[in-house]
Formats: sequence, structure tokens, C-alpha cells
Amino acid sequence: MYEQQLGLLGPCPACGAARPRYRGSVAPGSGRQVSFGSFRALLDEPRLLTLIGQALGLRPLDAERFADAQGRQVPLEDVHYALQGNADWQGALYNLYMSRAR
Repeated sequence: MYEQQLGLLGPCPACGAARPRYRGSVAPGSGRQVSFGSFRALLDEPRLLTLIGQALGLRPLDAERFADAQGRQVPLEDVHYALQGNADWQGALYNLYMSRAR
């Protein structure tokens, strides 16, 4: 299980748990992943909202909901996954997380 998948609803490939809590190894060369729980805790950070808007073209609806340009709601898990799927966005998210953690 990658760190960004921890706590998400979905079967763990190793044990079948509904909400995995064990973190396996990170993708080679990455090491900058932010778990979904940590991502969720950053949603009050204006810089994260700016990143989501600039990178993904999404606007916040409320504390944990986003919409695309057509007004369709985008699941928070998809927002997190999209940010983790791009090295630059992943790095920006990681830096936001680390600046708060310090």
C-alpha cells in the first residue's frame, strides 16, 4: 500500500482490509508522498487550495469538496491522487506538509 492510500476505502492488496493502515514501500525515486489523512488535514491551508486550483483547475465548494469548471463535484480522493501522480505537484504538496509539520 502506498502512503497516499492509507485510510482510503478500498481493499489492501496484501491483507484485504477495507481501510488499509500499513504502509508498504514507496515508489522508487519518489519518497515525497503525503498520506490521504495528512492531505485532508492540510485543506485549511490557502496555499494548498491555490495549488489545487492552478494544477487541477478545481475550485473549493466547502471544507472537503471541490468542483471542476462544469460544476461537477470531484471526490477528494481523486484530488489527492491527481496531485500525487505528478512529480511537481507531489513535491509542492510534500513541501506544504513539511512546512506545517516543522
